[in-house]
Amino acid sequence: MTAFAARRRNRTIAAALSGILVLGAAPTLGVVGWHVLRSSKAGTAAKTLPTVAFPSTPTAMLAVVDDQQLVSALAVLVLAPGTGKGGTLVSIPTNATTSQTADEQQAPIADTVITKGPDFLADDVSSISLVSIGSSGVLDATALAALLAPTPSLTVSLPAEVVDAAADGTKQTLFPAGDQQLTPEQVASILVADDPAQPEQQRIPNVHAVWAALAAAIGTGINPDAAAALGPDGPVDFNDFMLHFMAGPVQVFNDLTTVPITGDSNTAKLDVGRLDIPSVVMLMAGLAPSAMITPKPTLNFRIENGLTQAEVDAAGLTGATPVDVTLDLVQRLLFAQGNVVSVSPQVYTLESHKSPDVTTIFAEGALQSDELAVITNQLGEVKTEDPKFQFPLVNVVIVVGRSYLTGMADREAAAQTAATDPNATAASGSDTVSTDAAGTDPAASATTVSS
Repeated sequence: MTAFAARRRNRTIAAALSGILVLGAAPTLGVVGWHVLRSSKAGTAAKTLPTVAFPSTPTAMLAVVDDQQLVSALAVLVLAPGTGKGGTLVSIPTNATTSQTADEQQAPIADTVITKGPDFLADDVSSISLVSIGSSGVLDATALAALLAPTPSLTVSLPAEVVDAAADGTKQTLFPAGDQQLTPEQVASILVADDPAQPEQQRIPNVHAVWAALAAAIGTGINPDAAAALGPDGPVDFNDFMLHFMAGPVQVFNDLTTVPITGDSNTAKLDVGRLDIPSVVMLMAGLAPSAMITPKPTLNFRIENGLTQAEVDAAGLTGATPVDVTLDLVQRLLFAQGNVVSVSPQVYTLESHKSPDVTTIFAEGALQSDELAVITNQLGEVKTEDPKFQFPLVNVVIVVGRSYLTGMADREAAAQTAATDPNATAASGSDTVSTDAAGTDPAASATTVSS
């Protein structure tokens, strides 16, 4: 993928996250970078810093299953910080692979309840979304209709006809394409409808239409007075979570997609694909930093990117956005086997709260010289500072400066040269992608300090 192949998706990411909490690698760091990060001593000094806590962002999984226990619709839900009413629904394609490596046979998450049982579905969702799941609901059509009962009618704009196949192979069209005024029972029938001959890529637009209709029906919130203030442990169960989730405005993120998996990893020729992990990490690290998991035994990073569109344009990155810049950095850190647990479109750690000229790295005790060399080689010009406070789980905060844009512009130019001149050698890291997210810094909206 070239540096700007994902721009349309990245702009959608920015739009989807606009107005809500958003705190929060690349092919060139390589094995050396991984070993350096793994042996890091950053963040292990004895000095105790005050902690700036992330606001609570409880999560849940909403899964819909048909009468054969096939997962036909799937979403990760995140409660809005602060009020604990409303939040964000992130749609997950049900053909996303649950396999941990590219070498093993790939299995779609749609099959998890059938092959492993419902208790394992939340674990698989957590694995592919990289957030811990606080509560979960695995609902059939009847249970889903009961959940949607507070919204007696939904206006659903179906992009395609809804086709369902019975066990004997006979098919029926449940609803034609177009605007439909539907009851909760009819909406549930759409989400469980499944035709084995229809791949997820063709079926999921109707699922997305239902999620969008649900958010529209919820509006400013359904029965918000019934959603009591959340305690320190969050919702007590899935029903309590949904009571709070539907009690305030809901936004929907429908843009996660999968790339089909073929060849030796999919000899059964299943409808299975791979999510773009950097995009998933950037999205979830913005929505739910308090729920992020850290699968790698290395450093945990927070990215703060307050660069404006004007600054990106001035660097010569025509067509790129600040979102592209953040994703470029996320990819580099993930490729180095680091964990990204927080992404913010605001500068919080610098006292000026403004984007610096030079990318600034905060790590307790500073980075060791070999670590600094590896990171500097990939981030362009950087400087380090000792932090005055820390975030939960975070070892290193990177505040993106205008110097990072220079490196991106150089890589883009090298990639373009390599594409037009077969004798040219592309600069290291020239085929990276980029992205960031928009919204309000959770640390700024809910700060606690402890010693």
